[in-house]
Amino acid sequence: KSVSVHFFKTKMSSGASTITTIPPPSGKVLTLLTSLSNPTNHDRHAKALELRDRALSSSPSSYGDLCLNLARVLAAPSPDVIPESEMSIWNDGDGGVSLMQLRHDPVGGWSQLREMAGLLLKNALVRPPLITVHAHTGEVLSPDDTHYKLTNSRQTRMFLLPDASLEIKSVLYLAVCDADVRVRRVASSIIASTTVGGNKTSGHVTGKCDDGSRSHEALPLREWRDLCPFLVHCLETSTLLTSTSTPQPLDPTNDSSARAVLGSLQTLIKVLEDAPEQFENEAETNAFNRLIPALLKVISLATSVGGESNIRAKRDSLSCIIAMIESMPPALVVVMSDFLGILSSLGNDSIPEVRKLVCRAIVQLLESRTEFLQDHFEGIATFILHASSDTDPDVSLEACEFWLTYGSLDDSIINTKMNQTVEQALPKLIPTLIKNMVYTKDKISELMEQNVIDQQLAEDQAKDLKPVFHKSKTKGGARKEDAQSTNNDNGDESDYESDSEDDNDDTKEWTTRQCSAASLDTLSSVFPNQSVIPHLLPALQESLGHADPWIREAGILALGAVSEGCSHAINECMDQLHPYLMNQVTATDSIPQLKIITCWTLARYIDWVVDRKQSGNPQGAGLLGRVVEAILQRSLDRNKRIQIAACSAVSVIAERTGDLLVPYLEGIYRTFAAAMGIYQTRALMILLDTMATMADFIGPASGEGILPGIYVPPILAIWASRMKQNPFDRVTLPLMESLASIVLNLQMNFQPWALQSFDNAMYIVNSSLMTLNDDNDEEDFDPMVCAVDLLDSLVEGLGENFPMLLSSSATYGETFLNVLHSLTGNEVSSVRTSAFALMGDLANKCPTVIQDATGELMTEAITCIDPSYPSVCNNAVWAIGEICVRCEGNAQPLKQFAPDIVQNLISLLMSSGSYQDEYGLPVAGLAENAASTMGRLAKVDPSFVASDLPRFLTGWCDGMTKINDLQERNDAFQGFIMSVQANPESIKVASPNLQDTITSILFAVVSWHIPPGYMPPDLLRGKYQFKPFPSSHPELAQGLGMLLHHLR
Repeated sequence: KSVSVHFFKTKMSSGASTITTIPPPSGKVLTLLTSLSNPTNHDRHAKALELRDRALSSSPSSYGDLCLNLARVLAAPSPDVIPESEMSIWNDGDGGVSLMQLRHDPVGGWSQLREMAGLLLKNALVRPPLITVHAHTGEVLSPDDTHYKLTNSRQTRMFLLPDASLEIKSVLYLAVCDADVRVRRVASSIIASTTVGGNKTSGHVTGKCDDGSRSHEALPLREWRDLCPFLVHCLETSTLLTSTSTPQPLDPTNDSSARAVLGSLQTLIKVLEDAPEQFENEAETNAFNRLIPALLKVISLATSVGGESNIRAKRDSLSCIIAMIESMPPALVVVMSDFLGILSSLGNDSIPEVRKLVCRAIVQLLESRTEFLQDHFEGIATFILHASSDTDPDVSLEACEFWLTYGSLDDSIINTKMNQTVEQALPKLIPTLIKNMVYTKDKISELMEQNVIDQQLAEDQAKDLKPVFHKSKTKGGARKEDAQSTNNDNGDESDYESDSEDDNDDTKEWTTRQCSAASLDTLSSVFPNQSVIPHLLPALQESLGHADPWIREAGILALGAVSEGCSHAINECMDQLHPYLMNQVTATDSIPQLKIITCWTLARYIDWVVDRKQSGNPQGAGLLGRVVEAILQRSLDRNKRIQIAACSAVSVIAERTGDLLVPYLEGIYRTFAAAMGIYQTRALMILLDTMATMADFIGPASGEGILPGIYVPPILAIWASRMKQNPFDRVTLPLMESLASIVLNLQMNFQPWALQSFDNAMYIVNSSLMTLNDDNDEEDFDPMVCAVDLLDSLVEGLGENFPMLLSSSATYGETFLNVLHSLTGNEVSSVRTSAFALMGDLANKCPTVIQDATGELMTEAITCIDPSYPSVCNNAVWAIGEICVRCEGNAQPLKQFAPDIVQNLISLLMSSGSYQDEYGLPVAGLAENAASTMGRLAKVDPSFVASDLPRFLTGWCDGMTKINDLQERNDAFQGFIMSVQANPESIKVASPNLQDTITSILFAVVSWHIPPGYMPPDLLRGKYQFKPFPSSHPELAQGLGMLLHHLR
């Protein structure tokens, strides 16, 4: 029943700045909410979306009005507070449907509407629309305004006016303490999303949304000074903390202070997990200093009484403190002994979630502030050892993280007593970790069901497939860093994320089994073999000899885990263990999981097989071949996950054995060719990755004789089949990547299949150019980028024969150059990156191909010397350098471009350290590529560079020291010498202090004698590890000698 209540009142006892009267929501916003919540009425729903978007983007007052009304719905405890007039508007708006539903479910229906209003409010605040404002006055401009598209306008985010901001804050105070748990939850989410986590910029603030996009601090904490005092006040004034008698359980149903406690804790968790340091820095200092003692008191008192709400308060308070451990505010340091005491008292808590948080707190302290645990380490290790075998898997997982973290600590952090404590725990710890590697009963049941499905050779479901992405080629100085980052993507833990069938997609969580295996791996590397082996071997013997195949499977996983840390000691036992593994992988009655894990473990012990072969041990003869044959048999298994494990094992073996696999290549490739005919999508993608790895590590031998004819045609057949169905099929990404590696290693031996590969790649590029537009996500361009990289590999592989390939393509030969030009100007950065890699390699291998379009391509490349897009910038600079090499002896083609090239390169050389990537690290390759290209330009004509040399001489020297490629380094220094000879006075004016200039030059010269990667802090004071100047560059050596002579 509607009642004529025009407002409702609240008073905040915390002293927070609020308004005391919250008006009721309007009937229009209620109509909007119910229309948005009912997509079945398409017309009404579409109109509601349009009205919402128009209100949010029209003006600050319109934006604020909608936000306010949404907030008022959130704050309204019942529809009784809405005036009759507004109820009539609502009733007329949707034909009385909503009121009828409310009569049917007055409590749940209104609660759901309030929650929806809160979610819409959150979205409006964290993702406000972009608007155009006058650059000087800040006035919001409409598209019809004459200033809209002029330079005196700028874009910003829509914002709240002060009055609207104040009322919304008041509503959020109310909602955090609301009787409805859903309202409290959404209010806490709004506060966390709008107050912290933003990237501070001038004017309004942007930060990260849940989906990774930029969000908006609509209610920045630094301006909301009352928020922290209010939240702390809710804790301090609750009956739990203020009761003079025995503490009573929190009762949110009947006690408003209990609701305030739970709501404030929910808010604090979200804020602290998002941005603990920002909260500490921007919150009101006195309130923040009171926060941690209040949280500790809540934990202590909530522990002494029962009740579900008390458990929640205890858990949430503990989570809040854990979120602050890494930043470690002084207020936490002051009470650290109290906190450790509380952790100790909670160690045997009956609630698994609490025990899990205790373990997490200890792991966090171990990782970031080990000094607080050192005096208590023995007791902590005992507790964690016990928790590692906790019956609750979440608790045991958190406990096992302790051992993994300990093994990863820097030696300077660990003292002797800590090491002794963990070493003394190994007799119990090692068997515990191995037992943790056994699948749980529920998981075994799930796997048994999955085994039946996998045996049916059914097509993979979308949920079984990991997302496939492609990374553009990088050239020049960024190549080494790119390769290192690619290699570092797979750390120790990744081995245990993919060793078995329970981790086949990105949705699977990190498990106790995986963490235990990774912990055993790490600890076996930290402690000497004599401390590990006496306790490891009995546990392995028990597991490997067990009748239960699932326990044997865990034992084999453990054996693989210690393959590096205990390699020497375990290798002494491999004469017995290796035949055991071979039996497990070949046995016809083994469960699939045994075969899968054995493939992985055999690959990890392939070094032992190689050592036996190379040492001349009679038993080692043919052993590598037998291992490969056994794993290849598994690659043709009906079970898809066994197929994947076998292919992955061959990939690892290829990496570690290289050309030792050559005698077995025909058998491998014939098996893989057969596998391509039966594999489903995911196994096929892994197989293609494996073939790329084989090409990379075995090299040209993989393309000799009949071998390419065995495996290249099946790959091309799959490509043709997939491309007919969908040219943008993401399975073609690993296929094209595989072909790219094969082309680079086969070179001219790939020629029989070059035309088909070229035409297929060009077809994908052209289809993408015609189909994709600005509305597509950048990942949608991956097939095109991958195709361009394949074209680049054809250029590198075929070299000077590539023009013949172009002329033989009736479909794409004549349009190739136009396509390349369009790619260099594409809006998508990854496309431009690959296009400039292709352009540079064409200039290097077959410059006649781009000769007629050099001017247009150079213009695009110079335009893209923009460090805001580091990969594009690197490749563009490198491509310009390759064109410069081809212009030596003929400076005319570069004359019109030289001034722009020099000015752009100067910016990179003198400011390279200020450019950062998305992780805040210096962008790799900028200085190196700029230094190399500047040298190559100077070699064409020193006068292009010499007049500006004083502006960037020291930066050029710094860039030259970082170049890894010998030829690029040679070109950089030769160009440098020629430029100095053309303008010798530049040395005197390059920097205010002549000594700094000379030091830069000397260090650049000395860098020729420093091994790559050798740059210790005591380089000039410690032991020297200098190398001789490369004998392949005698002319440069003479030139540097003359330069030093003239310097002296």
